[in-house]
Amino acid sequence: MSEYFDAIVFIDRREAKVFHFNAREDVKLVFTHPAVDDGFMASVVGSLGHAGYTLIVGPGNAKFELQTYIKRSHRDLAAQLCGIETLSEPQDGAILALAREFFRKRGHRHAVAPEFSFRHN
Repeated sequence: MSEYFDAIVFIDRREAKVFHFNAREDVKLVFTHPAVDDGFMASVVGSLGHAGYTLIVGPGNAKFELQTYIKRSHRDLAAQLCGIETLSEPQDGAILALAREFFRKRGHRHAVAPEFSFRHN
């Protein structure tokens, strides 16, 4: 996978799906846990270490709990959070579609496939 990618986290009370993606590729990681606690949050956050920007989505309060955990425990990653959105559809396609649209509207680098550029002085 390219070194240039962002992430979206879908989180609810039972699981978290983390997608790292760019214009051409995506990688999915899934974390399950019986409750949203610091151990669960640490697992999710540990998967974000190489992400550019991160969008957090989900149906309930778990997305805000993850945001609070990141701001409290991982200030370096907190600066990379770019949004929190409500999404009740846990299907992978819907999650990735939301992420690509969200980042495309904000002009992020992976919204379209990168093109090679040659400059001549």
